[in-house]
Amino acid sequence: MNNSDDDREQQFDLLTAALLGAAVGAAVTLLFRTGPSGRRPIGPMVGAAGRGARWAGLAGLEGARWAGDRAAPGARWVADQGREGEKWASKRTARGYRAARDRGAELIDDLPLDDVADSVREYVDSAREAINDVVREEMTDLRKAVRRQRKRIGI
Repeated sequence: MNNSDDDREQQFDLLTAALLGAAVGAAVTLLFRTGPSGRRPIGPMVGAAGRGARWAGLAGLEGARWAGDRAAPGARWVADQGREGEKWASKRTARGYRAARDRGAELIDDLPLDDVADSVREYVDSAREAINDVVREEMTDLRKAVRRQRKRIGI
């Protein structure tokens, strides 16, 4: 390109920038001017945005309440299942102890109580970890769902 083509390109760029500036300025002026009714044309848009934000906040609150209402019964169910498991195990443990007691003290001495205690402790620990993992995953999923809903509605 030669020098005259560069000048012409710069003039077109300047003209384009001036036209864009005039269009943006006119649009902003029309939005913020006072109309014949005394209101600004942007007022209804700002009001609608405020109502939308209020609605989104209420929807987010309702979603959080919904999630909380579902989490509490789930936790109660897990606790009830734990109690049922404890009752089931205690009945069998008592029956086994009574059978060993009835057969004689030498059988009790032969039982590996430390191994049994360790075994039960491991089962309880693994069950506790599994329950904690499930609750943690559910809470993470609920948090993600709330975040997605907030993002979807623009909070």
